[in-house]
Amino acid sequence: MNPSTSPAAPTRSTAKPRTQYIFIDYENVCESDLTRITGKDVRVFMILGAGQKSLPTSLFLFAQNHPYQLRVIQTPVVGKNALDFVLTLELGRMIAADPEGYFHIISKDTDFDSVLRHLKSETKLIARHASLAEIPALRTPEERVARIKAELASATNSRPSTRKTLVNKISSAFEHKAEPEFIENAIESFIQAGLLDFTETDKVLYKVA
Repeated sequence: MNPSTSPAAPTRSTAKPRTQYIFIDYENVCESDLTRITGKDVRVFMILGAGQKSLPTSLFLFAQNHPYQLRVIQTPVVGKNALDFVLTLELGRMIAADPEGYFHIISKDTDFDSVLRHLKSETKLIARHASLAEIPALRTPEERVARIKAELASATNSRPSTRKTLVNKISSAFEHKAEPEFIENAIESFIQAGLLDFTETDKVLYKVA
């Protein structure tokens, strides 16, 4: 099975994953395609400003078909950072309700980073992203493999120096659930692409600068 054509990475674990809680700053990032979360243990909180009076039909239909996964919250307050405070409040509520969850803020606003630093100091699992596609758990297998390939092609990154560390890197990208066969197929695709090869002692030889 080739990772570039496989619809999903085979997994070894059936353990229930942590719930992913996503808070979208809709004034900052207008995400309207939520198909990535379909069938996953994900809840999305769409935070709207007072001036946003309508949403795309796609979001309305998604909310209709997946009422548990999407909650739209509009603040009636007009003012600088009003939406940011509401988003942070809702984030805090969900952290209190499920402190073991994964939490994500979708926004390009770096003002949220102080909130992230504070919560990370309390060992909460939280990150800010510019789009849904940046959330690791929502990437397709093809996107994950492509991301690893891009990182391996960049000499500015710290790249695995042995087959074992490369296997660990790929496994980590799939939450350590990918089958060994899938990982080996991914490595073979890197070799076929002329990206890397191995010595007799399984040291990685990169063929790109």
